[in-house]
Amino acid sequence: MRTVMGGFVRTMAAVAVGAVLVTGCGGGSEGGSKGPAVFGREAAQADLDAAGEAAGLPGGAKPESPEPEGPSGGPATEEARKRKDVADRMAACSAVRAAGDLKPGEAERQFRGVLAALAERGWKEHRPVERTPVGEDGFVLTAQYKKRGWTLFARHTDADVFRMTAITATEDACAARFTDAELELLEG
Repeated sequence: MRTVMGGFVRTMAAVAVGAVLVTGCGGGSEGGSKGPAVFGREAAQADLDAAGEAAGLPGGAKPESPEPEGPSGGPATEEARKRKDVADRMAACSAVRAAGDLKPGEAERQFRGVLAALAERGWKEHRPVERTPVGEDGFVLTAQYKKRGWTLFARHTDADVFRMTAITATEDACAARFTDAELELLEG
């Protein structure tokens, strides 16, 4: 059975393997003359970027792939190749805003500011911000929001000198096409 946290881990795993975000999995159209606008990847990315800018959260950070490269420049092992394929497919139906090296005292305020700005853009809180202690002085904040067939996972980590915020929105219909085995591969 998939757990709520497992869903978050799987979504974040897609980000962690450095997938390139491209349009796909059905929601790419932003409307047209025939009916209401479809909320797709571009619209989700625009929401994340606008909310990040409104909150002063730096943007443009793209996580690097932790997979070692083989002689051909691609992943070195068969499992790594499969993981990259799944991550690329997941990224096709995801939008991401991530920032690292955040300043102490500003990072949590920026995270909460992003969430407030997303709410102003129509994202509805599905799970409120939860604070989980990490070590003696650190913590992780997580929250979940939904909008028009998309689920957004927000995570802020503040531990010692490491501060990072990652906001990932994934199209529900596209994410439902992944098997449990594929999602477990992302958790690697």
